[in-house]
Amino acid sequence: MSDYIFPKVWKWEQPSGGQFASINRPIAGPTHDAELPVGKHPFQLYSLATPNGQKVSIMFEELLAKGHADAEYDAWPIRIGDGDQFGRGFVAINPNSKIPALVTAAGPSPCASSSPGQSSSTSPRNSANSCPRPASGARKPCRG
Repeated sequence: MSDYIFPKVWKWEQPSGGQFASINRPIAGPTHDAELPVGKHPFQLYSLATPNGQKVSIMFEELLAKGHADAEYDAWPIRIGDGDQFGRGFVAINPNSKIPALVTAAGPSPCASSSPGQSSSTSPRNSANSCPRPASGARKPCRG
């Protein structure tokens, strides 16, 4: 048995863990105001060239190479070392602040997927059908 006493209010004592110590933080929400850029294509990919971050862009490039013109996308860097994933715009589409994140306007209203590489249904044909269709036009999480 331990002599540890649980505090009434938990406080995060940030450890010294090197360059990436502040990336995985035990608190949620944005740390600063930063809107995300939006391009001209139906799919907006917010990511970084990490192993997980590259998976969605590889999928889009393969779809384009196979002749799927509706797979056009804009890619925007999210510099996790600089804390871009904690900006208000990114947190709005991905509350977990993890890359990659994908926003699609292929349907009647924009929707966001915070784990686009984990679903085989995340394709230009399926993503518009899997998004909720809110009357407000606000971004909603994709299902699928």
